[in-house]
Amino acid sequence: MSKTKKIQFVTIALALTLFAAVLRFHSLGAWPYSGDETATLQEENVLFHAQEVSHDSQEYRLPHLIPVSYLVFHISHTLFGLDEWGMRVVIALLGTLSVGLVFVLLDGPMPRATAIATALLVAFMPQHVVHSQEARFYMVAAFFAFACLLVGARILWGRSTLYAILACCLALLAVLTHTLLVILLPLVFVAVCAGAYAERRSIPLAVTLAFAMAAAAVGAFLALYVRPLVQGWNQGETWGYSPVHALFASIVMIGWPIALLAVVGFVLMLRERTAQNWYWLTCLLGWVGASVAFPLIVVYHAEYVFPLVLGAIVVAGYAIGVIYELLRTRSSTAAWVWMGSICLANLPALASHYVDGSRRDGRSAAAYIRDHWSPGDRVTGYSMGLFQYYSRGCCEPTIPLPLTTNSVPQLQQLGAGSGRLWVVLENTRWGLDPQTQRWLFDCAVHKLSVGGRRFDEAEFKVEVYLISPPLTNQCAGGARGAPE
Repeated sequence: MSKTKKIQFVTIALALTLFAAVLRFHSLGAWPYSGDETATLQEENVLFHAQEVSHDSQEYRLPHLIPVSYLVFHISHTLFGLDEWGMRVVIALLGTLSVGLVFVLLDGPMPRATAIATALLVAFMPQHVVHSQEARFYMVAAFFAFACLLVGARILWGRSTLYAILACCLALLAVLTHTLLVILLPLVFVAVCAGAYAERRSIPLAVTLAFAMAAAAVGAFLALYVRPLVQGWNQGETWGYSPVHALFASIVMIGWPIALLAVVGFVLMLRERTAQNWYWLTCLLGWVGASVAFPLIVVYHAEYVFPLVLGAIVVAGYAIGVIYELLRTRSSTAAWVWMGSICLANLPALASHYVDGSRRDGRSAAAYIRDHWSPGDRVTGYSMGLFQYYSRGCCEPTIPLPLTTNSVPQLQQLGAGSGRLWVVLENTRWGLDPQTQRWLFDCAVHKLSVGGRRFDEAEFKVEVYLISPPLTNQCAGGARGAPE
């Protein structure tokens, strides 16, 4: 590589990384914790500060399953503090570095236009920004998964056993950040095999041996350590996805325009039979397959496959790069306009994220109740752990409200007790359950609504109500169709 090309390469890499840093560090400490993030605080205490909890609880099992993720949280708050900003700094740094890593490792095996487009898609990906500003394990897992997939592609490009060993090591570390990434090692090996088959090449024996040894290590780890910890995991939870629901959730994760570009890229890569193309096609199919299969195996949440999303982004980036090269033969300006505009396809969702951090503001709700609290008051809601964190111990008792479709019977029972009852409920874009909403309209006073108006019309709102005794007969017995 000539000196000019080296300077160009370094300049592009630094510019992409700096741009990603601006997006990920902007308002990093402004957003309140979500309920999952306060759970991270407790789980980190269990692993590193010997907090006593039941060994059957998720607070014990999760950090022991994925210690690398919790080591990142421990380093972050040790170096930068235990507030919202300090807990998220290292996570934001990993999210930033992953964008630069995409360009650095993809440029060469794939055309530069594809590498730039893919890095920009990751930089502007709303869900990637969300997880880069969240003290949860998804971005740690994505960083190692992205690195593993990118290094795996270089096995075919450089035909080096060193890349195979590095990819295996990254796959092993990824399992320690997110247990379901056990799929990563076989996925990379199958993708390498597909790439070799595309060009009718054989896989070096040393590469096969490296993957075989890593597979044996993962198998032993799963059997001896992971299996006892995951037995009954999420048993009884009601938020599991069906395969169809999970697949659509994965499409929403990358955005519909990018999903359509991935379809175009899929057709182009399938026709252009190269090792890199077939490698990334396999990675794309692995992401789709995991989205469909995981709900049949575990109580599934859509974010579980977020670390595997790079395959889809690279295929979409390839389509952008091909169109860019076609336009460049006619007009360089038109080509760069295409590159910039299509990478901004998810801009409304990204701008919406900066309205509220894509989380509900339990901090403001707790502060309001704390300022208006009277002796004898009680408080109930779905996220009492988050409320207790931000109420600073002033507001007791807190009574968890079961996550049922209709909360009226529970609210009737609690409202019949002595003292005022504060009700803190998280809203969604569909609003509260209609029966619960009607009952609160008749029997409670609405005190506060927290949450900004987003550009994508999604809502992350928290509603605060106050029920003062005594309840009327109508409220005590159900109102407007609420069950007796």
